[in-house]
Amino acid sequence: MEPYLDPYLVYSPKRGKEGYLVTSPEYSLKQSLSYGLEKVYEIAHVYRSGEKGSLHTREFLMLEFYQVGINEFELMEICIELFDYLEKNFRQIGFKKESCKKISILDLFQSHLGIGLSQEELHSFLSKNFKDFQDHAYRYEDLFFLVFLNFIEKNLPKEPVFLYHYPAELASLAKIEGNFARRFEIYWNQVELGNAFYELNDPIVQRQRFQAEQELRKELGKEVFSIDEKFLSCLKNLPECSGIAIGLDRLFMIFMQEESLAHISPYFIKEVE
Repeated sequence: MEPYLDPYLVYSPKRGKEGYLVTSPEYSLKQSLSYGLEKVYEIAHVYRSGEKGSLHTREFLMLEFYQVGINEFELMEICIELFDYLEKNFRQIGFKKESCKKISILDLFQSHLGIGLSQEELHSFLSKNFKDFQDHAYRYEDLFFLVFLNFIEKNLPKEPVFLYHYPAELASLAKIEGNFARRFEIYWNQVELGNAFYELNDPIVQRQRFQAEQELRKELGKEVFSIDEKFLSCLKNLPECSGIAIGLDRLFMIFMQEESLAHISPYFIKEVE
């Protein structure tokens, strides 16, 4: 359903049926939690169209796991334990637990750029500092990511950093508390490594978000997918939980101390100009 994520369309041999290659095992794992499981994980091959660059492949391995009864900050600690385990049992690269940083998105924008997260502040900053900025009606998420990708991401610390409390407009499948989405992303060596949510379990709110995403996909000229009613119906039985998706190829790249997936992934394809 995500407006900026496009799956591959596939057909049966005689084109009698069509379907899509999976972009994430998220929905099925959450359904497992709604049936009573408390800890679930999957290592899956996932596929996404339009992925380009040294840190992207169209097919990659994803580790996705969920645990009942923890919030997003407790999930951060589990991730740190995972990295520490890899340091001790896989390959030593100098990782230390105490090197991990936790920074709210608001603090990040204020400390790096001296601005807050309002649409007006983002728009004003871009109009003054981004040469390709055109003064027209931007969506909030477009303004946010123009600032983040061009002025923040490249200046993040090399050590693992957990960025939390995203703007409510970027909640996706996470709970909202106050003006913030209870989600976080992990960056390591300035590479996005994982995306996590304190999971929304309100089917009414989630339906509203899906409907908004349908409208946005329509505006963007993309295929509009039907709402997964089976997934929505499971949310009323989804316990309080948190989960994360981690790109295993990127994690392996970091532990092998490489700068590109070209040296790591068998699925890497160099784009021909």
